[in-house]
Amino acid sequence: MTGVQLKAHALDAAVQEAIRERILEGDLRPGDPLVEAQLSSEFGISKTPVREALIALGREGLVDQVPYHVTRVATPASEDITHACELRGWLEGEIAAAAALEPDRELRAALRKTIRDARAALKADDVHSYTEAVEAFSDTLLEHTGNRFAMDLIQRLRNILALTASVAQRTAGRRRRSVDEHAKILKAIVDGDPEAARAATRAHMLSIEHDALEALAGLADGSKG
Repeated sequence: MTGVQLKAHALDAAVQEAIRERILEGDLRPGDPLVEAQLSSEFGISKTPVREALIALGREGLVDQVPYHVTRVATPASEDITHACELRGWLEGEIAAAAALEPDRELRAALRKTIRDARAALKADDVHSYTEAVEAFSDTLLEHTGNRFAMDLIQRLRNILALTASVAQRTAGRRRRSVDEHAKILKAIVDGDPEAARAATRAHMLSIEHDALEALAGLADGSKG
């Protein structure tokens, strides 16, 4: 590969990562158009690396590309939302239950911090910081297990879970509900109640699923109108 090709490949990858992060963080939401000319202007580059990035993101399932139609951020199927939330509820429910059996002060302090950070971000209307804080709650519990297979599995679900969260946040009060639900999970962990921790985690995922499916139905109705 020549130097010019290496530079072009690096640029494609950088643009792909930049667009991916905007989707995963909710700056670009399911159904939003992805116009090559607009994106190339924003990044100050030609359309070619943007086009290559969108093709690659289409392979990841984050972008819907239909010939002769506007390329858009992918909208998850209702069945995918249900299955992903169900699997995450099973996995993280057991992780929370196990955490409730361990009197780990550092873990509990770290979880409390994510909730404080999320509430502060909500008050400041800082969506980026809010997203980081709520993701940190789950990531902290997951990393605490030290189970690389569990971490790999959640990583594989990252795209569908991010799209699901983005859709769910269209419903009023979703962000505040998520923080309150995290607080219930933490309380069960602090109380040393594994059954309550498991139930609170699964209730949290059912809540996200419910809001995502409700918002998805609204998007479908809107497109028909």
